[in-house]
Amino acid sequence: MNIAICRSIAVALVLASLSGLAFGQARGVIQGFVFGGRDRLPLSDIYVELTDDMGATIQRRKTDGGGRYGFSGLSAGRFRVRVLPYNTNFAEQTRDVEMYLSSPFSKRMDLETADFYLQLDPRKVPMDESGTVGVVFLQDIPSEAKMLYRRAVANFENSKEMDLGFQAMKKALEIFPDYYEALNRISIEYVRRSQYHEAIPHLVRAVTVNQRSFTSFYMLGSVAYNLKQYKEAGEAFRAATILNPSSAQSFVKYGMLLRISGDYVNAERALMKATSLTKNNPLPEAFWQLGLLFERQSKFEEAANYLEKFLKADPDNEKKADIRALIVKFRAKKGEKA
Repeated sequence: MNIAICRSIAVALVLASLSGLAFGQARGVIQGFVFGGRDRLPLSDIYVELTDDMGATIQRRKTDGGGRYGFSGLSAGRFRVRVLPYNTNFAEQTRDVEMYLSSPFSKRMDLETADFYLQLDPRKVPMDESGTVGVVFLQDIPSEAKMLYRRAVANFENSKEMDLGFQAMKKALEIFPDYYEALNRISIEYVRRSQYHEAIPHLVRAVTVNQRSFTSFYMLGSVAYNLKQYKEAGEAFRAATILNPSSAQSFVKYGMLLRISGDYVNAERALMKATSLTKNNPLPEAFWQLGLLFERQSKFEEAANYLEKFLKADPDNEKKADIRALIVKFRAKKGEKA
């Protein structure tokens, strides 16, 4: 191999590494679920914070009704994910995550997963067995069904034993078809895999058995929305807002579906409620939905204002250039209307 060829390869490798940084800034994703309590159920509205290796905060999110969180637009590097379970009796938990990006010429998203299983903090005053404020749902469960449920939960924590987890959970439900925690947990696992049709019968039974289950109603709304059953999704999210009136995510989802259905008055009320619940940590999606709502009503000045708030709350959004162009367009339309 001659010197010219060696130099060409070296230059190509340097360019590839530089390109990898540029592409990686918009491609890396860290996501996962936060579980807690005796039976490790998903925890909603829990703050999760992403920091760099120097401790500087990069992003902060809240878990949704299924316990899911996510950070996107990340470059290669070392990160720290910290769960901040305010207003619960769980202890904080932190994990280090290293993001490795694939070839700079790849267009796929690079994904790292970090699930958390929170432990009770003995220094805090207990609230209930699940670790969150709410109604504890008690059932007289057959011992065999309970044993199968716990085995399934353990299986679900090992990616190589997922099939065994589903088998054990289904057997538990054969023994006790109204086993609420089993119905809720198997639904979570189906939703995690985007197997929405499989989740529906379990979620419907879960909310029938336990009509005060915020998690099940929220998941049912998400499933119905993904299957484009907007009316049913709206009803499920409306129930979620009643069961947990401090859940900003629920009000955003409910407001979005009211907007889709054309009920603009109630959509605005729901979305404004979401913004009032998140004054200290604004929820970007609430501002985005308000922007869409006012644009639909030809209120272009208000639409532009909320899109600006959206960008302020989510300054690293990968589509910020397009959104800025949309703001300019709305401002122009407002001028034309005047």
